[in-house]
Amino acid sequence: MPTKRNPITDPTGEKARRSAAQLADKKARERLKSRFSGESASQLKDTAQKIAETTKVVGDTTAKTVTTAIGTVTNSMGNIAESVGLIPTGKTSQTIKTHDAYGGLSLPVFEPQQFMAGDLFADSSTLPRTSKLEADTIVESIEEKRQTLRVVGANLDLNSDVLKTGVKSEKMTQSAIDYGSAIVNTDSKLTQFETAQVQYEIGLTKLDQTREKLSHEQVTLEGFRNETDQRRRFWYEKYNLGESRIKQVQLAKYQLDAKIGAIEVEGEMAE
Repeated sequence: MPTKRNPITDPTGEKARRSAAQLADKKARERLKSRFSGESASQLKDTAQKIAETTKVVGDTTAKTVTTAIGTVTNSMGNIAESVGLIPTGKTSQTIKTHDAYGGLSLPVFEPQQFMAGDLFADSSTLPRTSKLEADTIVESIEEKRQTLRVVGANLDLNSDVLKTGVKSEKMTQSAIDYGSAIVNTDSKLTQFETAQVQYEIGLTKLDQTREKLSHEQVTLEGFRNETDQRRRFWYEKYNLGESRIKQVQLAKYQLDAKIGAIEVEGEMAE
């Protein structure tokens, strides 16, 4: 609820808030004093610790200015702790991570006790006054803000759907890239196949060349074999020619010897 303020003497509402806080603090002190007047020091200590733990969970949002009932109770219990001499608890050697039940949010708290009418026969509640026209305007403004949140929520849902669709689009693009990569890999395999075919043809060509070389060597071998026969016949004929010449020489010698012998015989006969 907004704090009623005079636009001239209190334009920011600070005076009204300070006055309301002081009044609430005073009433809280009186209630606490009457409540704990019959308890022992140990009971006061336990009760103070429980209240302190509760106020810590809600959040210490009133460190400087007390504006809520929880802030009032916290300050009041601090004063009680000082009066009974509470000893602060020690710390362990390890750092303990504390967790906030409200996720670090400072939640506004409505304390009914603070605004209840103490005098049922008078206007004794500390609630600020609001005319019906002002209440209608405030409620209408809040409802319009809720409609704004509807628009924000719808846009957030739209953006989430857009992002999900974008994710699908990226996945489609990735699939297209995979498809393109598969085509490149297929072409690479075809290139390897064609390369293997060329290598096979090169092997066949070299095989034919080797066979031709074999044919050349076989022709050369046949030539060597024919030349060997020729050389054999050449030396045979040369040998026969030599033998024939020897026989001719022998025959000529024989004939010469025969002529010489005949001449000698004729000479002897002539004598």
